[in-house]
Parts: sequence; C-alpha cells; structure tokens
Amino acid sequence: MKLKYYGTAAAEGVPGLFCECETCQKSRKYGGRNFRSRSQALVNGKLLIDFPPDTLYHVFNFGLELHKIQNMIITHKHSDHLRTSDFFNLAKTYAYPDDRKPLHIYGTQPTIDDIAYMLQKNNMISQGRWILHEVIPYEKYEIDGMTVIPYCANHDFSVSPVIYDISDGDKRMLYGNDTGWFTDKTWEYIENNKPKFDFVSLDCTCGVKPDCGCHMNLELCVKTADKLRELGCADKDTVFYLHHFSHNDGVTYDELVPIAEKLGFGVSYDGLEVEF
Repeated sequence: MKLKYYGTAAAEGVPGLFCECETCQKSRKYGGRNFRSRSQALVNGKLLIDFPPDTLYHVFNFGLELHKIQNMIITHKHSDHLRTSDFFNLAKTYAYPDDRKPLHIYGTQPTIDDIAYMLQKNNMISQGRWILHEVIPYEKYEIDGMTVIPYCANHDFSVSPVIYDISDGDKRMLYGNDTGWFTDKTWEYIENNKPKFDFVSLDCTCGVKPDCGCHMNLELCVKTADKLRELGCADKDTVFYLHHFSHNDGVTYDELVPIAEKLGFGVSYDGLEVEF
C-alpha cells in the first residue's frame, strides 16, 4: 500500500497566517518541511482522505490529480477537513466533460448533511455529480477495491468524527486523526477484532506539549503504539508516523524528527509518500 500526505497541519497551518509565535517564526525562517498545509492524504493513488481548504494548493504543488478521484472519505466536518463550497467546482459548466463519472463521498451523518445542504441550496444535487454515502462506525465498506472501517474518534462528538481502518487485502493501515486517546468503544472493537496494522498514522497535534484532550501529544502517541503492540495489532515491522501538527505543539519539523526517531516514529511532512 501507499499513503501520500498532501497536507500535515491542524486547522491554522504552520506557520499560522497572522502568528508570530516562536514556532511560526522558525518555520518562516527555515521553510521546506517546516511549512505545513491543512491535512489531506491519498491511499493507493485513488482514495482521497478529507477535502480541506488547501486542496487546490495540493493540486498545484504536489500533483494531486483531483479530476481522477472517484472516491473520497471524510473524517469530520470541521472546516480544516471539509470545505463544502469547493464542491461547486465539480458542477456542470465548471468541470468537463459533461459525461464525467460522479464523485462518491463517504462520511458520518453531520458531514453528509452539510454537503447535501450546500448542494440542495444551490440546486446542484440533481446534476448527479456527487453521490453521498453515510457511514456508520465499525461497519465495513468496500470502496475502490479496499475495505474501509470507520472508528469513533475522541474529538468533537457533536460532529461524529471518525478515524479510518483501511485495507487493500494485502496490507492494512490506520489513519488516526483527528482524535485524542481512542474512545472506549474503539479500543473495545480493536481488542475484539484484532486488526493487524502494517502502517499507523497518529494525531500529534499537541507535539511535545501536555495532553490537549481532543488531540494527542507525543506521549499519547507512544502510549497508543505500545497498546496496539500489546493487543497484537502491531509488531516490530509496523510503521508508525506522526501527523496533524499545530504551531502550538512547541516544535518545528526539524526539531521534532530526532525526538520522534528515538521513539520509533517517522514524522510526516507535506508531499511525503510512504510505501509499506
């Protein structure tokens, strides 16, 4: 399997638009991998995860071929993960040819409701270019030759956030953001079903700072990796990466890499592709 990280930041990006904190100043000074756009990823070159405000930037800078994407899964409807207004660009007179295949979009009810409201409000739903699918946590969905299982995330529960377990029949991965320490139901599902993960991407929004509740810090990422190994869901060959960073996390990419490597984690950056 392959996972390409197009964006690796939390809502404000790094550096933050108006911010002058130490992390943002360092990121502006050193640039490169210290710059982070809002989180988005692609699995096996065809299954897109999330639709942030920076999607067009990812098209320009990393070659995201959005016109070829037929399936998209959304973690939750927060504005850094879902920009519904950009679906306008798939409407007739905006996207050719006229007989193009529809885009299938998967998400929990609040996500699907938001997209449907935007399309209906603008009399676009009848065009048939968007097919919306509500997903239920812990149910299996066959999407583009892959099995996708949403797990309840420990985040803003009002938007029914999920993280995703994705398998192509050979390898299996967990895309784990946005979330804090996994919910009891998610740990129960993992313990009962014993998925064996080859790759795990974990929310590290809080970096080296204290636990921030609805996201993880480095300490919780270590604890999560240890528990997955304890349950037999990861082993010495499982690849772990950190993802979804904030300027509030206390470190730049360059500063975090040596810390994370000592703990057995890779550090994602915009444009990184991992094959496992």
